[in-house]
Amino acid sequence: MFKSLLVFIFLASVFLSFTTQGENSNTVLQVGVPEIPPLVYTNKQGQLVGTSVRYFELLQQQTGLEFNLTPYPYARIVYGIKQGTLDLAVIFKNPQLEGYADFIGPISKSKVIVLPQVGMEINSYNELLPLKQFAVIRSASLSKEFDRDFQGRKLEVRNYQQGIQLLSLKRVDALVGSLVGIEYNVAALGKSMNDFGRPFALSEKEIWLHFSKKSANRDAINTLRVAVKNQYKPDLMYELYNTAKQSSE
Repeated sequence: MFKSLLVFIFLASVFLSFTTQGENSNTVLQVGVPEIPPLVYTNKQGQLVGTSVRYFELLQQQTGLEFNLTPYPYARIVYGIKQGTLDLAVIFKNPQLEGYADFIGPISKSKVIVLPQVGMEINSYNELLPLKQFAVIRSASLSKEFDRDFQGRKLEVRNYQQGIQLLSLKRVDALVGSLVGIEYNVAALGKSMNDFGRPFALSEKEIWLHFSKKSANRDAINTLRVAVKNQYKPDLMYELYNTAKQSSE
């Protein structure tokens, strides 16, 4: 009788294990990713590539979950998480999503810089105060202090290339955003960082996985928490960016 009970418990545990793996493999989570190279972009073969794409490939290997990545403007991602039309987003931790999403992470860190006009040198935060207008990605959170102090002086742009072009035309005093994103897009436009003023280090922001509270796949949250924690490195996204950059050279 006792042996029969042990056999039953063993078989039940095996069955539950396979059932859980099966559920994970059939779960497709909708992910909004900022349409900002090198985070995500379409290569010459028409494939979606970039650091965010590579990150979710690693996450899929760990969890067995499937992720459907779609590039969107930053503001639309925030809206999608609020409404539950998106399950997940990987963006700077965004205060606008307090109460609308669970913050899972962090997954990595990213340096945020202020890139001023050519000939302009900024050595302290206070030296930003006289500047009249900053180009920023729409709905992006850059630092608590900056978001508070310069709310009325932000010119929101769709992507970094638009911001770089405005900076080149001197229609804004500076562009604010991710160092990797700005560096990549400056080069993509055939320009050099030396064509502008010396970058000022504004902050180091954490990139978090945002999980919509209205998601229909909330049962995946614990699996994601464990995988994100196991995969965390302060420079993970920068490592993925450099790896992709070297392989394309």
